Amino acid sequence: MSQQPVVYTTEKRRFPWWTLLVTGVLVAAVGVGFLVWPFFAATGMLVVLFGSALIANGLAVLTRSAASPAALIGGIVLIAAGVLAIVFSDLTVGAIVAFVGVGLVVFGVLWIAIGARFAGRGPAILVPGVLILVGGVVALAWPGLALTVVAVIGGVCLVLLGALIIWTANRLRRLDVSATTIVM
Repeated sequence: MSQQPVVYTTEKRRFPWWTLLVTGVLVAAVGVGFLVWPFFAATGMLVVLFGSALIANGLAVLTRSAASPAALIGGIVLIAAGVLAIVFSDLTVGAIVAFVGVGLVVFGVLWIAIGARFAGRGPAILVPGVLILVGGVVALAWPGLALTVVAVIGGVCLVLLGALIIWTANRLRRLDVSATTIVM
């Protein structure tokens, strides 16, 4: 016995195409903001993202079904740390950049040390390690420059992502949803 396709015809979409268009415009605008004010955007967004991630993780720990007393304390500490990270944004940015800089230096040194064992295959294997090490030193010596570079790269990516979302919204605007067939 074969199944007949169930055809749902409706003139309404699940959401209007223009909501996606507005989202694309906003994402592109944030990207332009990152390009116009890179240091301010990088520090502000870094702090907000880091603090929000701590708060979200704290809430996740608190809302778990079988939370122990240690989990309860851990969740409260994470939420408090997220709030403090946002309130003391300058200190937070400095700590994050220093942490990333030290991590890059350590990773670069390890890459070079391991790559030196394979140097017989050519010195090109050491190039990524040297670049990572230099990036870590630059981040530690000039944290403002490191944040600005990250903001510019992020800004370009956000502008391109916004343009892609706008293009997708334009394509969806022309799509005839009423001709969609759903087989169940």
